[in-house]
Amino acid sequence: MDFKDDSSRVLFMKYALPCSPTLVKRGSVSRYEIKKLIKIISQGEKVSSSPEKLFKTAYSMCVGIAKSLGKSNVDKNVIRKYFLFEHDKIVDRRYDEFGDFNAMRCRTFAGIVVNTNKMIVQTIIGRRKYRNDLVSGLKKGDSVVVHRDFVVERINERLAKKLWNLKQIYLKSDNK
Repeated sequence: MDFKDDSSRVLFMKYALPCSPTLVKRGSVSRYEIKKLIKIISQGEKVSSSPEKLFKTAYSMCVGIAKSLGKSNVDKNVIRKYFLFEHDKIVDRRYDEFGDFNAMRCRTFAGIVVNTNKMIVQTIIGRRKYRNDLVSGLKKGDSVVVHRDFVVERINERLAKKLWNLKQIYLKSDNK
């Protein structure tokens, strides 16, 4: 199964690339390849190869979601469904399996940009600095999704509140 279009592939890469330090640590990919992909995405260039094959678990989860929804390709809605609503369960499962990464940092969180000079974002786990290589034009007060060390995308306030609340519930549950 392929992506619906180039913008869907780019969105997948924005969400998946923050996971890359774990893959580098495991020897699945080089730091150089990851830096190259980040540069391609940050400069708005076309992703010519199929780098999603580096992120096999995330990609197979997206394919599974697309199939369950009766879709013939992976689109932006599928990608967001996985990374925003299903990713935590997979992070927990993979952590139990490997235990070689910080599970809390691998989660996606909704946040609010509080400082654009240093790219400080407030999430339910606190304020910290994030990289904004993957998103441009952010302003103080923007609602965003963060994943590991990166701001992944700007989202609307309604979705941010929903994600914030769902994450609070999830983190308080016995699921994590």
